[in-house]
Amino acid sequence: MFTLGNISKHKWAKYQYMMNNEALIPYVPETYLMDKGDLWLLLDKYEHVILKPSKGSRGRGVILVSTEGNNQYKIHSEDNIVTKKGKEKTYKYLKDKIDNYIIQQSIFRPTINQCPFDLRVITQRKKGSNKWVVTGKVAKVAGEGFIVSNITRSKGQVLPASSAIQMSTIKNLSYKSLLRKIDRVALTTAHHLVKYYKKNRIFGLDIALDQEGHVWILEANLKPFTSHFKMLEDKRMYRRIKRYARS
Repeated sequence: MFTLGNISKHKWAKYQYMMNNEALIPYVPETYLMDKGDLWLLLDKYEHVILKPSKGSRGRGVILVSTEGNNQYKIHSEDNIVTKKGKEKTYKYLKDKIDNYIIQQSIFRPTINQCPFDLRVITQRKKGSNKWVVTGKVAKVAGEGFIVSNITRSKGQVLPASSAIQMSTIKNLSYKSLLRKIDRVALTTAHHLVKYYKKNRIFGLDIALDQEGHVWILEANLKPFTSHFKMLEDKRMYRRIKRYARS
């Protein structure tokens, strides 16, 4: 098993760093290094878990495992779904696919036309400054039949964050209040993670809301892609992100 010291850029390290901050703990899904025991522990607790490579990016290798009852387990990867009966057959099927993986409680994301979405939130600071600013928020909507919201991988779409929330299955909650909450969590995360990544002037957070409007930090990216913002009709956020990067 790898150790925290040599994986500072991996997902597992970033989750552990975030869990060092009491203010962030409520926003971090329960996460472990992939282990047979923890797989069944989390499945018993949540019925749905996400497996993802600690070094992966762009949604590659992400697997959703769900308890179906009658000792059956559904395995959803890309747009492919298989069902296995029994824990041994299920784990044997997964074992060949998972090397240096983490396991995480699955968040029930809101949907737009039955397709789940989450948000890419960019936080930045200028050279020599300790002030972090949210410079962009965009919704990534998964393509039909996919669990990952990566646009290229799932052939999904991007939408302004405010529009996505208003179009989604989240009801009776103020989208403006939710956006402010997302900003607060993102800025708290940036102020904390920079203690470990001192030279970083940008973090790209993958953030999900659940149906009750709770904010969850799915992932923290040290060198985030910002091309999502260029896809929006309104290019102001994209230009702001690029301006901050030069500042």
